[in-house]
Amino acid sequence: MLLCTQPSGEFLYLYPETQDLVSMRITPLIWITCTVLLLSLPSCVKYSGDAKGEVELYLLESYENLDQSCAIDEASVEIRKHPLIRYSDFISYNSEKHIFTISDEAAEAVKDLEHSVHGLPFAVIANEELVYTGYFWPSFSSAMCQWIVIDPPMIFGDNELRVELGYPGQIEGVEIPDERNNEVILDIFRRDNKLIE
Repeated sequence: MLLCTQPSGEFLYLYPETQDLVSMRITPLIWITCTVLLLSLPSCVKYSGDAKGEVELYLLESYENLDQSCAIDEASVEIRKHPLIRYSDFISYNSEKHIFTISDEAAEAVKDLEHSVHGLPFAVIANEELVYTGYFWPSFSSAMCQWIVIDPPMIFGDNELRVELGYPGQIEGVEIPDERNNEVILDIFRRDNKLIE
């Protein structure tokens, strides 16, 4: 069967077997009805990207440093069996300020850790892959660290974890790999409307 359109808006169906010509006129009412139906279909898709998995924060079971510094050799990292902060405990992530807002339960778990003046190492895992490592590094420490750090005592009821480069700040000329806004992390938080941009 062949479908042909005429300038008048008439569709012609041509059946080669019989060479019969059948015409059908499409009225404006049918076009309007189809358009309304298509526009009224509900959309169930919140996010059109291909983000998968979750973001979680784990403490490290073991690791090695690079060049006698705070830099963590990611090839040597072994994470603990269970996450310290599960994805469901992340309320939001502010990508401009690099702040995770976490649940009350997760905030208490972080506060209850034994924080060392030499830091407590962690890893941020997204979609079951290690994205970056860092330390919970308390502000009462007199030691410096040129790596990604979170000051755990900064949680005073607002349940915010500010992820920063270096303690007490990044030293000029020292390069710290910055994966805080890795696209995998952002895509996952964006998918679930947890991303503040």
